[in-house]
Formats: sequence, C-alpha cells, structure tokens
Amino acid sequence: MNATTSGAGERPAPDAVVGTHTGVRTRMSAALRHPLVDQLGRYAAVGGVATGLNAALFLLFRPWLAAVPANLLALILTTALSTELSRRFAFGGAPAHRLREWVQDIGTVAFYACYTSAVLLALQWVATPSPREEAAALVVASLAGGLLRFAVLRFWVFDLRARAVDDTTSPGGDEPCTTTSRPSI
Repeated sequence: MNATTSGAGERPAPDAVVGTHTGVRTRMSAALRHPLVDQLGRYAAVGGVATGLNAALFLLFRPWLAAVPANLLALILTTALSTELSRRFAFGGAPAHRLREWVQDIGTVAFYACYTSAVLLALQWVATPSPREEAAALVVASLAGGLLRFAVLRFWVFDLRARAVDDTTSPGGDEPCTTTSRPSI
C-alpha cells in the first residue's frame, strides 16, 4: 500500500483522487454535496458584477436621461450579459433552453423595469435624490429581485439535468429535447 492506494482492491486513496491538500478536498466535497449552495454563491458573485455594471451604466446615462429611461437602458444592456455569465459561471455552462432564456430575459427586463421604476418614482416622490442615491436604491432593489431570478434560471432556464446524466430526452421521457443549445460563443 502506497500514498496513492487505500489497500482495498487497489483503489486510489481519497487524497489521490481529489488532491493531497485537505482544504481543496473539503471545498470540492462540500460543493459536490451542496451544489445549490455552490451555485448560489457563484450566482451572487455574477450578480454583484452585473449589479455594479448596471449602476455604472445608470450613472453614465443619468446626465443625459431622466432616472427611469437611464435605468431601462442600463437594464436592457446588462440583462443578457448577466444571463450568459450566470450560465457559464454559476451553472457550470449548462445547456440553456434558448426559448426559455429569451422569455426569462424579456421577463427579467419587464419585471425589473416595473419594479425599479416604481422604486425610483417612489424615491422621487418622497425626496429629491441625487443620481448616486438613485443608483444606490437600484442596487438595493436588485438584491431583492436577484433571488427570484436565481430560482428561475436554476429551475427553469438551464438544463442542469444534462450535466448530471447524459440524457437528451424531454422531462416526460418520450422524445429528444431539441430546445437546448451549447454556448453561443
């Protein structure tokens, strides 16, 4: 028996399979046992980047546009990028149901357009906010909507089942699923 075998039928020892560094092994096994937690953490990182980009674009457009149009333009520009980054980073490049992805993108823009516009209008109704205060209100509003979007992406848009098993049948099992596609880039 050596460092790479466990003695039980010459199978590799756990450290040899995953790596010899215990911290790496612990993180990897935790991610395998709790993929939802792992995905949520990575989604939060992508969401933070997307929210920051959205706020920066809002502040960029704000000198020339009123708050609501500046918000809508920033939102439209960041939604598709955010969805693709989430697919690649948070959900491990899972195939996307393209029609569902488009519906989700349109739904996200519609939801956030109504939701954040209401936040901006309410803020303007109670005070005269600066563009930075408006951007801060948009960031806070984004955090609340982000959990709903995570659930939609994870459970409806991305086919995580395809990562677990190499199965291209539809959920009913009767015919192959042809609505998924690999990354476009």
